[in-house]
Amino acid sequence: MKRIIILLSAAFFLILSYFQQGFCSEKIIQTRGGTKVFAVQHENGDWELMVDGKPYFIKGVLFSPVKIGESPGDATMRDWMYYDDNNNSVNDMAYEVWVDKNRNNIQDEDEKPVGDFQILKDLGCNTIRLYHLPSDNALLGDIYRHDKSLQLQYDHAPNKELLRDLHKTYSIRVIMGTFLGSWTIGAGVPYKEGCDYTNKQQRENIKKSVQAMVEDHKDESYVLMWLLGNENNIATWSQCNARTHIREYYQLVNEIAKMVHEMDPLHPVAVCEGYIPGDLLLYKKYLTDIDIVAYNAYMGDAGFHDLWDETKKLFDRPVFISEYGLFSYNTIDGVNEEQQLDYHRGCYIDMMINRAGGKSPVFGKGAGNCIGGVIFDYLDRWYMDGQPSVQNPGNKYWSHSKDHKDHEEYFGITSMGDGKHNYFKRQLKCAYDFYQKQWTGKAVSSNE
Repeated sequence: MKRIIILLSAAFFLILSYFQQGFCSEKIIQTRGGTKVFAVQHENGDWELMVDGKPYFIKGVLFSPVKIGESPGDATMRDWMYYDDNNNSVNDMAYEVWVDKNRNNIQDEDEKPVGDFQILKDLGCNTIRLYHLPSDNALLGDIYRHDKSLQLQYDHAPNKELLRDLHKTYSIRVIMGTFLGSWTIGAGVPYKEGCDYTNKQQRENIKKSVQAMVEDHKDESYVLMWLLGNENNIATWSQCNARTHIREYYQLVNEIAKMVHEMDPLHPVAVCEGYIPGDLLLYKKYLTDIDIVAYNAYMGDAGFHDLWDETKKLFDRPVFISEYGLFSYNTIDGVNEEQQLDYHRGCYIDMMINRAGGKSPVFGKGAGNCIGGVIFDYLDRWYMDGQPSVQNPGNKYWSHSKDHKDHEEYFGITSMGDGKHNYFKRQLKCAYDFYQKQWTGKAVSSNE
């Protein structure tokens, strides 16, 4: 299958521009979501996301930039929306990073500060995903204050002015996320205790954390949708018991979806899952108020296999991939951007085949339910394995890598280079160039 997709990729991209126009010729048979952002299903079964009355395909990245040396495990990682280490009242990440065009790890005369927001706009990105939003809403009480790391990251007001500018100036919207108790974030209990979805108080804390997020942001123009959880149904490693108490978890998810719809009639509500085909019937039973299904999916460079068709058959909702990608490193070659590029190319082709109006040159019409995807990750994060002041290779098993290891600190489509001289440095990888060409029709990054 992999070879077939690669051989056909050239022919496929010749007609890619047609698919990128959207698909609106069929009669609409149902809508899901809000009045401003909603999904429509056409008579042929295809789904599209609509924003302000126009088709919207998610061209997204997971955006969680962290400065070198900071780590949530050490309680040193701050909220990127308040980085201003040179005290000039300008956000470091949004406006002051620069692109190292020739990758010499030195800021040359022609490498002026542009900021991550401009780099995202140049990429053609129209959406960022935020995992979990901070809040100083009084109804939260002390649910973040039992942990120094959570307090540093989330126990303060969100920087709405920054997000407003992201949308107004750079035309980028935000998928507003909540961990929903994963890593115990929002549950109000210590990490070592773990999140228990059968515990009444923890369920109330989680609901309040979502309520605060919606109250804080529901009237803002940058909101694209609300995204509940982060693969909690499979994340046994994140100190939550959703997998072993899946009915209680899904009942909570649907209660929260109902609450969000009542609070905000403008935007849809999505759930973020790890793809398990057997859970689809549980969605049908319990998640009746969910508008969109999102999957964190790492299934190889041939794309996402039966994910589209099985979801279509068993829980007919629009789908987007809320995380996908591969790292640009292996222990055999060292840095290997082609490895990362090949993986992204295959995944992107698969998404385009399965969007509304999409089809495979060999297999014909796709499932028609893909509304886009979110690349993991925008920027390499140096705290994932070992000392956060060094970019470390990983040791955990990963099936889709040349060396079968998971190198979590190299997932970004941009990097911070050698990390010396200036932590604001960005080097744009080959995968960045690929998406820039697909999303804008041209490649104008640093690698030419």
